[in-house]
Amino acid sequence: MIQRPAGGRMYRYTRFALCFASGMCLLAANTVTQSLAQTATDQAAKKTARPQVNAKAEAVIQAKRKQLFTRMLSQPDDLDTAFQYATLSIRVGDLEAAISTLERMLIFSPGLPRLQLELGLLYYRLSAYTTAQTYFEAAISGENVPEEVRAKVNQYLTGIVQAGKLTTYTAQTRVGARYQTNANRGPNGEIIILNGLPFELNANSQATADGNAYTSGKFHVSRKLPQQGTSLEFDLVSYGSKQFELEQFDLAQAEMTLGPAFDLGRFGIDNAALGVYGIAAGAFLHEDFYASFFGAGTRVVSRPHARLSTSTKLEYRYKTFYNSPTVPSASDRDGHEIRFLSSGQYLVSQTRALNYSAGITRSLASADYLSFTSYGAQIGSNFAFDSPFKDKQKWVFGTSVGVLYKQYDDPDPIVNISESQEDMEYIAQASLNIPLKNKISLLGEVDYRYVDSNYTTREHNNFGTTLSLVKIW
Repeated sequence: MIQRPAGGRMYRYTRFALCFASGMCLLAANTVTQSLAQTATDQAAKKTARPQVNAKAEAVIQAKRKQLFTRMLSQPDDLDTAFQYATLSIRVGDLEAAISTLERMLIFSPGLPRLQLELGLLYYRLSAYTTAQTYFEAAISGENVPEEVRAKVNQYLTGIVQAGKLTTYTAQTRVGARYQTNANRGPNGEIIILNGLPFELNANSQATADGNAYTSGKFHVSRKLPQQGTSLEFDLVSYGSKQFELEQFDLAQAEMTLGPAFDLGRFGIDNAALGVYGIAAGAFLHEDFYASFFGAGTRVVSRPHARLSTSTKLEYRYKTFYNSPTVPSASDRDGHEIRFLSSGQYLVSQTRALNYSAGITRSLASADYLSFTSYGAQIGSNFAFDSPFKDKQKWVFGTSVGVLYKQYDDPDPIVNISESQEDMEYIAQASLNIPLKNKISLLGEVDYRYVDSNYTTREHNNFGTTLSLVKIW
């Protein structure tokens, strides 16, 4: 016998929670790219930089460097050998070796503008702006300095003035449209199973296609503190969407973080910074205030290798959900949440990078059947290539695949009185970034998600495509 579920409230509530979670995932992704401690990391003196060659060429260059280094030991006044060694060191990202070599060369050739200019550039890359300024000014202090060299140095000197400001900010905004084949995350098919009995879903509870217009933003402000290597970091990430048909899923949300960041070089840990911050977030769903989060977190960003940069964070939030006519049982999700996330990027070459992210979430809710533990991982790659048009800016193509496993604590008595919900979500994504003018780019994205679950109310798939304009300040 086929029946209709009374009122369909449970299914609508589940879909509201899923759509809200999708928006929060976007906020989390934005936060990952806008590291709280990144400014302190950029300010710290780094011994390494990203190599300018691929891994295969790097191995060849390293072998050549060993030969040149042996020759320098026996012939310390051979400037050609020393300069060649410094040049190769820069190509593989060993800036410290390049600097020490060039500074030794100045002993044999004091005041040589070419060396002073190179040293200025290297110290600038290390964010050692005072030393960089000294070398730049020395490089253009003599007579007969080529005008193009003087213009280049003046650009860097202007950059040093900007870097010396106590307060700096960066921002990125996006505006665009998105279409989804299953915008409400409705179950696959018209029949679901509740405690062993089949039920027919009404039309409002079935998978429904829809589009939406959306906007998102990332804003970062850094204020240098009196103690060297310390700064106060503020981040705001936001997202808002307006559905074309399913207005009950209109969403607006934002999250703020604020706290100090510390360069870890003072503890003997090079190329790393630690951030500690408070968290505040809120969300509106449809026309009602839906949720607020408050908590704290800590993050370490580092570059353990010239080709590898990593970010690891641990965060705690207390979640409060508010009942409304649209979601009358939202408060069942009130409770604590702890997240651990690690992400990183490995630079294969100047045009290709590999990236990863992995995380664990433990979420406790006032209703035990909504408490869960999840484990997720995602890997991807980015490839930059020449524009097919007469444009020097490179296009960037990205792909990624991921999986998310979620295990709930207790059975949902409405769905299955004896078995807890268990989900496995598979994700595939691709994107193409096309630079335009004035730091604006056109971004196209496609993604596919499939959720395999022991609860038929949760099993679904969804294909989405997004087109947006991205502006960076």
